[in-house]
Amino acid sequence: MHRTARHAKPDRQHGAALMVMLVVMIIGIATVLVSSLSTTALQNVRAQRTSEALAQAKEALIGRAVADNNMPGSLPCPDTNNDGSSELFSGNDCPSYIGRLPWKTLGLPDLRDGNNEQLWYALSPAFRDDDSARPLNSNTKGTLAIYRADGSSTLTETGYNAVAVVFSPGNPVASQTRNTVAEQNSAGNYLDIVNSRNNASASGPFIAGTNSESFNDQLVFITTRNLMPLLEQRVAGEVKRALANYYTYSGCNCYPWADSVDQWADYDSNRGLNRGWLPNNALPVNWAGAFRPPSWFFENQWYKLIYYSVARDYKEPFYSCSDCDHDTLHVDGTAGVRALFFMPGTFAGNRSPDQLSDYLEDSENKDDDDDDYVTPTSQAGDRDRLYRLP
Repeated sequence: MHRTARHAKPDRQHGAALMVMLVVMIIGIATVLVSSLSTTALQNVRAQRTSEALAQAKEALIGRAVADNNMPGSLPCPDTNNDGSSELFSGNDCPSYIGRLPWKTLGLPDLRDGNNEQLWYALSPAFRDDDSARPLNSNTKGTLAIYRADGSSTLTETGYNAVAVVFSPGNPVASQTRNTVAEQNSAGNYLDIVNSRNNASASGPFIAGTNSESFNDQLVFITTRNLMPLLEQRVAGEVKRALANYYTYSGCNCYPWADSVDQWADYDSNRGLNRGWLPNNALPVNWAGAFRPPSWFFENQWYKLIYYSVARDYKEPFYSCSDCDHDTLHVDGTAGVRALFFMPGTFAGNRSPDQLSDYLEDSENKDDDDDDYVTPTSQAGDRDRLYRLP
């Protein structure tokens, strides 16, 4: 009995030691799991913050371009001294076409990505807010191309390159340093290089890809397909208002004559012509006062893109219109439209002013020989769109 008792205590101690080791192992495994879950959760939070900041910046830039009262469609210069404001022009150009997002100018908070870095921004020079960039309209092309990081393909399309790009720079990689003011204002210390393509180059081409030890930029971009449909809606509102007021206040109780698609050199009204380009100089009464579109409409030559038609009953009184087909215009087979016009949407190539097919997509609308039209059938966001005065 005594011998048994002497062996029992070491056995109990041995079992207790095993239990302690097991508890330590469980705690260790739990710690690793919790740490892993915490790291993943933190990465998810950072990614979400970055995504939201980029989306907010893109929305603000598009809103600024559409709402601008000097040159609708234009965007501010990048911020190159980190004060949150767009830089003033140097001559007719931005001091740099890459820099930080000018969040104060855009009316935004100080947006930061998931690593608490400010966003960077590149601008296509054709969309700068300077008179020397005119005309800015649906024919204006973005110039910034974006490639996948492996160089396999582009994210933008030929003819639809980006108007602007917004970057989340992430933490420093490779030899990037951000200690001094000069380093903090240098794009190369924030934006990365892959396969000889450098996101810090103002003209691009830029790169987008998955994170690695040498690359962690994230970006969003704005193309004309994102911008122009919204801008054209604003322009269409101004044209519709001007035409309605022309009928009411011009004194002719009519709408202006059109300019010939075949003889477009001056974009002046051709008396007796009821369909063609919306005129720059109108007859029987030129644009003025309450029925004049905004100055930017003419300065940016929007009239060169807008196909327009007026019905026989709403032309200049007592003046013949040999080509007028109906008392009112027909749309989708239904009469009752006084006047109408089309906004052309975006186009990858270069439009010829005597080729209506470069502006309108449906064969019935491209036929310039009658007053019968159809609602555009395409559902694409950047399609041509019909506006009518019923």
